[in-house]
Amino acid sequence: MMVVELDRKEAVLQAVANDYMRKILLSTVTCAKSVEEIAKENGIPVSTCYRRIREMLNLRLLRVERTIITDTGKKYETFRSLVKNATVSFSSNGELSVEVNLVPREPEEKLSSLWKSVRGDELQVTIV
Repeated sequence: MMVVELDRKEAVLQAVANDYMRKILLSTVTCAKSVEEIAKENGIPVSTCYRRIREMLNLRLLRVERTIITDTGKKYETFRSLVKNATVSFSSNGELSVEVNLVPREPEEKLSSLWKSVRGDELQVTIV
């Protein structure tokens, strides 16, 4: 995905440059994790982790993989990075180019996403 809008380019650059955001993205590339797991694994305060994750959800750099409801009724989400890699280029005419390559989705995820769009349901719930 080539980032075209100037404000979005700057937001992606800030996300990659921010130590906490970068740690969160790297932590969630291979598997989805809860906020608590990400915070503990990377030494990030939980409140900061929540704030940075929300920012990256808005930038479409992270996604909610699933919403889990425990036996006690507690609800939490797991997050997964959508970024495979990012390239920043400067051209001779002063243009800034930002390209973000997304992690390819598994066939099950594509089918699930398609089914949700048909049903109009955006929430995947798993009860443990």
